Amino acid sequence: MRRRWLLLLAAVGLLAVSAGCLGTSTVSDQQLNQNATYQWNATEAQNVSAVVNATGGQYTAVLNVTGTNRSAMRFSQTSQFTGERPIPIRAIQFRYPNGTVVNATAIEVSQSRDAVTVTPPGERGQFAYTAPMGDRSLDVPVVLPGRSHEVLLPAGMRVRVPVFGSVSPGGYERTVVDDRVHVRWGSVDAESLSLQFFLMRDVYLFAGLLALGGLVAIGGIVYYRLQIRRLERERAESGLDVRDEN
Repeated sequence: MRRRWLLLLAAVGLLAVSAGCLGTSTVSDQQLNQNATYQWNATEAQNVSAVVNATGGQYTAVLNVTGTNRSAMRFSQTSQFTGERPIPIRAIQFRYPNGTVVNATAIEVSQSRDAVTVTPPGERGQFAYTAPMGDRSLDVPVVLPGRSHEVLLPAGMRVRVPVFGSVSPGGYERTVVDDRVHVRWGSVDAESLSLQFFLMRDVYLFAGLLALGGLVAIGGIVYYRLQIRRLERERAESGLDVRDEN
């Protein structure tokens, strides 16, 4: 019996390792060197240090690293099931103040089982990357703490209805420009930006389902009461409710 348990534990451990649960998830050089087009003037146009453009399925980020003195930037996310894990960033680029843009071949990148760490090649400039996101959610690591950030949601998405939408941390400003919600923080001290958003049609659909469910429930109650009354009449007509008073 003990041998069977040992074999079972060994098999589970082997599956975990093969699935990457106990190993290190890697980001390949090919992913880091992927081509991408970034809006380098976004930080200046929005007057913020970091601009995140969420387009659905993925997001791009442009970070103004001026003044970081080549500080390493750590990209990770935390889950209650897997703990801290590296974010699979790709298509990384760095733009010098003179407009020269270099890719991953000129950027120092290292990875552990917990995070991807990037060291900019210069003391002044902008760093950009691409990363995956959910259809209705976005989690972005804050690698420039204490600096201003702005997130642009996909067109048509909203965050203002409870249950359907949420934004963390608080202390943000919200505006809508060309059907896109802009969420802006003057200074961010949290480890990440987390947003849950929705389409208004999702709210209308949910409200319709609630209304339909309410009508079905009311109809069921009315039907139940009518059935009770019918049974009472049938009992009265058949004399089953007549009591012997002797």
